[in-house]
Amino acid sequence: MTEYVYQARVRWSDQDPQGHVNNVVYLDYMQEARVDWILSGPHAGMLADGVIVVSHRIEYLAPSLFGGDPVIVRMWVASVGAARFEVQYDIEQGAALVARAGSVCATYDPQTRSVRRLTPDERAWLRGFRGPAREFRELPRAAGNPAGGFRGPLRVRYSEIDPYGHVNNVSYLTYLQEAHIAALAEPRRDMPWGGPGDPTRWIVAAQDIHYRAPMRYQLEPYACQVVIVRVGRTSLSFEVRITDPHVDVTYAIGHQVLVHADAHGRPREIPELLRDRLTPLLAADQGEGTAHPAGSGPLPR
Repeated sequence: MTEYVYQARVRWSDQDPQGHVNNVVYLDYMQEARVDWILSGPHAGMLADGVIVVSHRIEYLAPSLFGGDPVIVRMWVASVGAARFEVQYDIEQGAALVARAGSVCATYDPQTRSVRRLTPDERAWLRGFRGPAREFRELPRAAGNPAGGFRGPLRVRYSEIDPYGHVNNVSYLTYLQEAHIAALAEPRRDMPWGGPGDPTRWIVAAQDIHYRAPMRYQLEPYACQVVIVRVGRTSLSFEVRITDPHVDVTYAIGHQVLVHADAHGRPREIPELLRDRLTPLLAADQGEGTAHPAGSGPLPR
């Protein structure tokens, strides 16, 4: 297997209040690695014309920290199609594998604003980095179009627009993070929530994001809907939908698994009071069936 190795610099601002690199920042490291990889290769024009991200999946295995070893991103191509290719990553710091991830990308024609086919030369170059296609656990998700839950405004910052005129793919995970924090503001009132000195904290164990349509800068806010699709013994699983309240468009759908943990990162049972307060956020399905867990694997219960 031929892999591409990128060294990311951990910035002071990459840390969250718990002193770890924030979960969203890993996608920034992945983006930096992809851009470096494409620009250093024979088909740098792919990036100038357009390479869009269709989806991301990431599982967090250990915390990474500021001030220690650099973060190393090892990446390879798991599959190559007519217009799409999947890049997978091992993200390391020191001797620890801190995350593993995958991104489905597609080549884009800015003139027609549509996906274009890879050229034979581009396809051959991508296949030079072929490696194993790792399977990821499918995260719990709602069946059909869920009703209920929390709804709130989402304001796009002008600085989040990329060179293609769209909201950059990394920013969507910031929106998911802000949305679940806002949704849990009422249930968590008067309860410890991961601040300095708090005995418990919430850790993002895994998340994915599927992009449906490009978002552009606008003065009017977009909207986020947050529903809980599973409450485990020590974890919560969310589905977040980003829409526009004025038009019938879903821009992205994301899923997150949060683990209730102690100060050392060990899972702790979710308090019964919080379980009761979470009831209004549970998905109320509009279609057949109910919210369902999917897959199996090492994620916490």
